[in-house]
Amino acid sequence: MRSDTLPRVTLHHHDKPVAAHIALAATFWSRFLGLSGTPRLLQRAGLLIFPCNSIHMLGMRYAIEAVFISKEGQVLKISRTLRPWIGLCSCPRAQLTLEWQPGNAEAFGIRVGDILRWEIEHD
Repeated sequence: MRSDTLPRVTLHHHDKPVAAHIALAATFWSRFLGLSGTPRLLQRAGLLIFPCNSIHMLGMRYAIEAVFISKEGQVLKISRTLRPWIGLCSCPRAQLTLEWQPGNAEAFGIRVGDILRWEIEHD
């Protein structure tokens, strides 16, 4: 992931940190490129895309899980396994989308309706 050039985010669920190494894609180019062409993500890594309510898997080498989130932080939809090259998913009410390894939502106990909170890390 191009995390060395993107801002970092700390993600919280029930006031506990959920994952490390979450990058924020909030510019046109960082959203456009997303994770395409990157090596497989580490277990606790991901990309939070803003604004974003739909994703595609063109250029992807591996499957991901997508968590669609409202502007208030509510989890609206979880797409558990989007396959490389052919996956496509959307959630019209979402403002953010978190892309990470399949199974992370279950591993962290995240369900539709839960509230996630994020903070941009400052150096």
